[in-house]
Amino acid sequence: MSTGWSKGLLSMRPLFLAVAFALLVGMVFFCWKHRFEYANGSHVVSLSDLRAGEAVSADAGVEWLGLGSKPSLRLNLSGTGSKLVHRIRIPDIGRVQFLHVRISLRGDGLVPGKEIWEDGRVMLEWHQEGIDAWKVEALGSVRYNRSEHGDEFVARATKGGAVPVLRLEHLGQGGAFELQELELCEVCETALWRYGRWALAFAWLAWGCAVIRSWQKVPFVRTLAASAVFVTMGIIAVVPGQWKIQRPLGASFEIKENPQGVSPRVDSSNSGDSSNPAVSSSSNTVLHDPQQPLGKIPVQGGILLKAKHYLPALRPVLHILLILTPTLAMAWLAGWRPALLLAVTLSLAIEIAQTAFGYGFDRTDVIDLVCDALGVAAALVTYQVVVRKWKAAKAWAVKGEDEKLKI
Repeated sequence: MSTGWSKGLLSMRPLFLAVAFALLVGMVFFCWKHRFEYANGSHVVSLSDLRAGEAVSADAGVEWLGLGSKPSLRLNLSGTGSKLVHRIRIPDIGRVQFLHVRISLRGDGLVPGKEIWEDGRVMLEWHQEGIDAWKVEALGSVRYNRSEHGDEFVARATKGGAVPVLRLEHLGQGGAFELQELELCEVCETALWRYGRWALAFAWLAWGCAVIRSWQKVPFVRTLAASAVFVTMGIIAVVPGQWKIQRPLGASFEIKENPQGVSPRVDSSNSGDSSNPAVSSSSNTVLHDPQQPLGKIPVQGGILLKAKHYLPALRPVLHILLILTPTLAMAWLAGWRPALLLAVTLSLAIEIAQTAFGYGFDRTDVIDLVCDALGVAAALVTYQVVVRKWKAAKAWAVKGEDEKLKI
């Protein structure tokens, strides 16, 4: 009787693992969706607040349009060879670590330049106190008559926080673009994410161990090490991934209010805020900067993302190595069957997460999947060849020892 129950449970093990996998994926989505909350005392700053904080723009080609609570900021390039740069202090937002952004842009016959970055774009300058240099982060760009409506994400400053300054550039050859919607608010990470991500990591580690042990009996240390390889690659390449900007997975972030609530915006047009290193204490209007347009912006993100961007010709090789290395490690630790399953899961998760984060899926992603398949195949073939040679060498050594004993 007990033997029958045991066999029945063993036959249902794949179902249990599949259900556990679905639950873990759901928990990842849930924790990511609730990753942020409004910071205590934060203010939601909109285009209306930016317009109220600056007088008529002194920059030619820059114009505020609309009345009331829904203004827009238009950059119109009329002269050939000229470029527009407009910078605005963000009122009531000082040094922050995370900034929730909602932005909408619309092109109006904007003719782009020869370079891919020569269009209409909106960025954040990140300024740190006591440091003259500052980093820049792209929020969105537009060309021709295209639009970007309601794009939402969380921009992240360097560790320790920085002061954001809004920067708009028109680097095209003609036409105009409008910043139609902008909402900025400081957010912080929730306790659910800060502690829950560790619980999720351990849960995925346990799931990986269960998958490995369901195929064959492997020593616990080797099982744990192989599962750790799987989880580490998931953290690096899937969630949170290599991206500096934190985008929602599918639906929007569910940003809850801090127990202290979100404070109403206070007009600080005459407060002389000196916490912003890019603004003099005598003015909080337009920040005139003699700098030229920034040109090409460095890629923001992890080393894998930068490698794929700066070495496009080697992208297939990089993708093959990205999946070959962990697959080979998992195969050596736990055998080729569980390594195959975990590697395929990892490969699909990378592309699905990329699509869920809003980066799309196109021909290059299909090529990436093909490269992943080649990487998995190369890893397993290498493993089989090495194992065979190792077993043959071991058998030869044992045979040699036996012959010595006979003598």
